[in-house]
Amino acid sequence: MRIVKSIAVVIFAGILLSSLSFAATQDRLSGPVSSDQMVPLRGNMHGLARPEFDLGRVDGGRMMYGVTLAFRPSAAQQKDMDSLIAELGNPSSPNYHKYLTPKQFGKKFGLSQNDLDKITAWLQAQGFQNLAIANSRNEISFDGTVEQVEAAFRTEIHAYAVEGEVHIANATEPSVPAALAGSALAVGHLHDFRPKPRLRIEPHFTSAQTGNHFLTPGDFATIYDLQGLYTAGSDGTGQTIAVVGQTAIVTSDLDHFRSAAGLATKQPTQTLVPNSGTSTVFNGDLGETDLDLEWSGGVAKNATIMYIYVGNSATYNVWDSLNYAVQNNVAPFISTSYGFCEAGLGLSATQQIQGWAQQGQMQGQTIVAASGDSGAADCEPNGSTVATTGLAVDVPASIPEVTGMGGNEFFGDPASLTTTADWTGASGTDTISSAIQYISEEVWNDTLAAGILSASGGGASTFFSKPTWQTGTGVTGTQREVPDLSLSASPDHDGYLFCTSDKGAVTCTSGFRNSTGGLAVVGGTSAAAPTFAAILALLNQYFGNTPPTGLAPVNPVLYKLAANNPAAFHDVTAGDNKVPCTNPSPNCPTSGTLQFGYAAGPGYDQATGLGSVDGFVLAQAWAATLPGFSATATAASPASVAAGGSANSTITITPQNGFTGSVNLSCPSAPAGITCAFATNPVPGGSGTSILTIQTAPDMATGMSSVTVQGASGGIPKTATVSLNVTATTETFSLTSSLSGGTLPVTQGSQGTVNLTVTSTTGFVANGQTAAPVLYTCSDPASESTCLGPQGATTATSVSFTLTTTAPSAALHRPFERGSRIFYAALLPGLLGIVLTFGAKRSGRGVRLLGLVMVLGFSTMWLGSCGGSSGSGNHNPGTPKGPYTINITAKTTGANPVSAGPLTFTLSVQ
Repeated sequence: MRIVKSIAVVIFAGILLSSLSFAATQDRLSGPVSSDQMVPLRGNMHGLARPEFDLGRVDGGRMMYGVTLAFRPSAAQQKDMDSLIAELGNPSSPNYHKYLTPKQFGKKFGLSQNDLDKITAWLQAQGFQNLAIANSRNEISFDGTVEQVEAAFRTEIHAYAVEGEVHIANATEPSVPAALAGSALAVGHLHDFRPKPRLRIEPHFTSAQTGNHFLTPGDFATIYDLQGLYTAGSDGTGQTIAVVGQTAIVTSDLDHFRSAAGLATKQPTQTLVPNSGTSTVFNGDLGETDLDLEWSGGVAKNATIMYIYVGNSATYNVWDSLNYAVQNNVAPFISTSYGFCEAGLGLSATQQIQGWAQQGQMQGQTIVAASGDSGAADCEPNGSTVATTGLAVDVPASIPEVTGMGGNEFFGDPASLTTTADWTGASGTDTISSAIQYISEEVWNDTLAAGILSASGGGASTFFSKPTWQTGTGVTGTQREVPDLSLSASPDHDGYLFCTSDKGAVTCTSGFRNSTGGLAVVGGTSAAAPTFAAILALLNQYFGNTPPTGLAPVNPVLYKLAANNPAAFHDVTAGDNKVPCTNPSPNCPTSGTLQFGYAAGPGYDQATGLGSVDGFVLAQAWAATLPGFSATATAASPASVAAGGSANSTITITPQNGFTGSVNLSCPSAPAGITCAFATNPVPGGSGTSILTIQTAPDMATGMSSVTVQGASGGIPKTATVSLNVTATTETFSLTSSLSGGTLPVTQGSQGTVNLTVTSTTGFVANGQTAAPVLYTCSDPASESTCLGPQGATTATSVSFTLTTTAPSAALHRPFERGSRIFYAALLPGLLGIVLTFGAKRSGRGVRLLGLVMVLGFSTMWLGSCGGSSGSGNHNPGTPKGPYTINITAKTTGANPVSAGPLTFTLSVQ
């Protein structure tokens, strides 16, 4: 469903390109830039600025923002550029995938500073403001009034009424100073025709009770064999995809889609192109963008999706988003579902976009574009029922440095809900996935059923000659042919489910269904562009690359793989992209069936390109062409060792496809008790050997063990396996102490230290460490002392134990005891006085005797309460004096522990 048809940072590899110099750019302008002599720039008229639509000139005071003056590279620069692009894709070249940053590109292929100074001085003299130079140094943007633009470039800005809307555009070709004639390419932003979305939305929403199969991300992954990539860990994690558009988004649409598809919530990173106006939602564009964002993230489900878009400034559109993505190198893969036919866009604008694509390739970026939805008649307006303008192909898909995506539809698969060999039931309605396998395809062409032109765009370019790499069965002629590949695109059979609020739609309120049980279904080559960009991101991860490193140039690899590994592609040989035409009109036959277009056939064809892809087979075939290496290992020597011993193996690195990098060796996930050491690491220069020493721990498990050796050099790791038989250990160790006479004297309440040394005559001790961690235990004497040694297992050969004894404590008194003594001391003489006084008065000896007994009783109670407290918890005697036997034992902690001890000594508490 290819939407509208109208129409930078890879880190440098760290070294200068070996065959290309970064010397200062040569000046191209021999004299000053002056308006005295002007020359026209051909190819700068928009296809819809026609006389029959002309409403006359617009107000001269109207502001025009972001007008651009673009420049082509010099002949020498273009030659170097073509050479570098070829070398970037040649595995045997020292420049293979040695990408540039945007600033490095500008320094090599842009204008010199002297030339830029002259041009900016002329623009300022014309009254233009807010001048900005692109990173490529091939574009200068500025603001000015219509009157200033008309005067500077010798043109007129008119209003045009097209399809019920009023637009502005230049009515004549712009002119530039003669000094710029050989360098100037285009004057941009002279019109406000925005590319319009061309996605195909199926209006007949159906349900599981009445309808067809529909595609979910799970179905897509099954049909195009992406599950193998997911299983291998390539799900987009760490990868970046840029989607370009011209509307703000409604993030809840994306949340609903991921929820319905069973994916975790993951919002895109949004960037509004500077100076492009206010972020605004545009109906029509929103549905296109929802499709692109949802499905790029649905296929590369854990990738970072960057959405680059423009605001509501009249002359800004999706091409500015594309330019921004390249000038700032935001992602290795860029998806665009917008386009316009070559004739309508014009040669200069097309060449300007090609310049961005070439810059992108040198930065490692791949642009993936839809090939159009009007079959072989790309210049027809949206909704056309018949072709009147002749054969045409779409930009940017027709640009050789862009991967053009056509459309297929499933062939021979019943569209009904009945279970078939291809489906388990109703896909995408109430299930996450129900496709079982790849489903045969034919060319997407729903023109007859839809009543309007609805077919895979394709044909031959009128602007670009055939690139050298576009070869193979079915490739014909001398012009660049479109598309390169194709994926499912029919909204009818079987359409893509998506969630959108475009034009007030309410979708996905319950899974993919709306409140009435309906589904939002979409198609067109616009679906093929973001999904293939996502597949490329999965491949990039599978190959071990991380952004900003990408895969560019991609197209030469695809055509070579199609010739040498045809199983990586599904060759589509049925159907055509022919559309009805009227006579007389260009390319329409004078007799017979009034239609034109291209039929599918074996190999390449101008309806489906090389066909669709088998994702995992493509990944494996592509990986085999990449510079890399193989890793092999000799058998362990000796093949059997006692635990604690070691064995050696020779690791050999052999280069493939011109690989010259260094290989880092490791033993990931080595069995417990095994450590690896490499005599040479990394292995430099792409080839060589390294001796691997496998050291076993004395306490490791016995039996056969496999050690996986991994070599890595930024791509897919290569592994080799070494097997080793481990038998029972022969190692032992013992403990000795620093004590004289085997006794540790300690005074009550103080500490004593015992120093132990681990010794071995069988190899358990080496280089000041034990061969395995040792855990120590110390018996606690039957007293209040403690014995503390190392906390946890340790490989130290010298350890210490501290024994702490407890000192005796004094009597403990309650706080009120002193007051009790005073009370009873005062009470005794008082009572005695009372008794004597009472007795004197009563003169009774018996009474005096009774009083004396009472006083003595109280005195006895008082003496008891004031006495010492040697019992009842009021006194701690501390660690009792005398000898104690202490035992210290040690053992390793592995599967087969090695033990030592007990070491026995006497603790003498004094």
